[in-house]
Amino acid sequence: SMSRFQKSNVEVANVIGLFPDLLSKKMQDKQQYPPEIVEARNYLTTKDIETGLEALEKYLVAKRFDLNKYEEEVANSKQTKIIIDTTLLKCYLQNKPKMVASLLRLKDNECHTVESERALKRARRMNDIIILYKSKGMHEKALTVLKQYANMQNTQKHELGGPEHTIKYLQDLGPEDIDLIKEYSKWVIEKHPDRCLDIFTDPSTVHSLPKEQVVKHLKSLNVDIALQYLERLIDIWNVSSQEIENSLITLLVEKVSNEWPAYQGMLAAGVVEPCAPGSEPGQLGSLRLRLTHFLERLQNYSPATVIQSLGYEIPLYQELAILYGRQKECDKALMLYCHVLKDRAKAEEFCSKYYEIDKQVYYKLLRMYQCPKSLEALRLDKFKLEEPKPDMGAAIDILVRHYKYIDVKEALRLLPEDTKLQDVEEFMCAILRDRTRDSRRNLLLKSLNLSDNLKVKAQKMFYQKDKLIVTAMDSCAVCNKRVGECAIAFYPDRRIVHYGCMSRDVQPDTTP
Repeated sequence: SMSRFQKSNVEVANVIGLFPDLLSKKMQDKQQYPPEIVEARNYLTTKDIETGLEALEKYLVAKRFDLNKYEEEVANSKQTKIIIDTTLLKCYLQNKPKMVASLLRLKDNECHTVESERALKRARRMNDIIILYKSKGMHEKALTVLKQYANMQNTQKHELGGPEHTIKYLQDLGPEDIDLIKEYSKWVIEKHPDRCLDIFTDPSTVHSLPKEQVVKHLKSLNVDIALQYLERLIDIWNVSSQEIENSLITLLVEKVSNEWPAYQGMLAAGVVEPCAPGSEPGQLGSLRLRLTHFLERLQNYSPATVIQSLGYEIPLYQELAILYGRQKECDKALMLYCHVLKDRAKAEEFCSKYYEIDKQVYYKLLRMYQCPKSLEALRLDKFKLEEPKPDMGAAIDILVRHYKYIDVKEALRLLPEDTKLQDVEEFMCAILRDRTRDSRRNLLLKSLNLSDNLKVKAQKMFYQKDKLIVTAMDSCAVCNKRVGECAIAFYPDRRIVHYGCMSRDVQPDTTP
């Protein structure tokens, strides 16, 4: 009978109305049937209904295909599609529940929202209700339901229990839904901080979401999670910009600033001894290591912005030295390394790193020990630092080990007049050794070049000693044509041939 219905022009709603509870009451009341058919419906068994529903599914699928194919030719095609898809949903709920999700995920599904929602709730298909809402763009309603089930007690075994459904749903949203993402990620961040970052770092959306808004949102809820987000962007996804790097470093500075008073209190109480940067107890040490790591590694942040965020409230001398180096203020950086941190190894490492940028950096290091400037330029008056004093021992050591990178004349001018020769003996001996070695090397190279030059001249004289005068009247020994202006060759017996004729000349012992 269904095949006959398909070939006929009977309205789809009239066919569906033959089955109970598939049409809405309002639409069912509009359908008219002969009394015997109405009477027969009262005697249908469960088996009859199941068989009939299977046939109806095939009929509806075929009708749906035809409708999609000839949509422009069918009147009220939109309304007919709504009836077909909604009825298919109800049929699947009774006979093939696993097909419900597939139908709802179709891009062109036209299931009636209210009717479908009612049928799904009656069947307690909450997961499919979420799919329905999502297919209709009702994201807020779907997320509200997910939040309710996730936050209910004893729902861990429920199909919608736990945060993973909300996380997955939010991952599928795009930048146009950023307000929804921020609103419904709040409870996940508060209750599941170890999993919440999956919302913002999913491969499908990590590059498209507005990162500044995400950072601001995470920072307002949990600074540690904001830091983790920024680190993942940089380390895993290679997403980097001045804004992102500034945000990461500024947040780390804030965390260090918050931890510093506790450390200062421990120092004042004598609980701990002063530590090298990065080795402080508690979180402070690890935070400073992370801060130093990113200051040295990242390339896009603004040093001036970071210095402003650092302020001069806590003595982060090592971090300031790195930042001054980035700003190419080598004098300030070396002043910190030499006279505040008193770390000559770090100062020399700094010079090695910045030598290609500033060829005078080693000379500046030498001058920093021989005639140091006042620390006023560092604006660190609050910390009552001791004014630096000349250190001739360190200066001479720098001269001895790095004299190759220092202008010797300028270096000697820096030495005090009362400097003893024995103090700079090692430096002078090293200079003389290098100069002598360079002089010997240059003499050797000069001799080798002269020898090569003489060899070349001898070869030139050898090849130029044999001459042959060729006139326009001379002929080729092979083709007997005049040589003219063509390329030529000649044999030891003085015979002249065209260069092109040499291959045809097979006379023995006549190699040109």
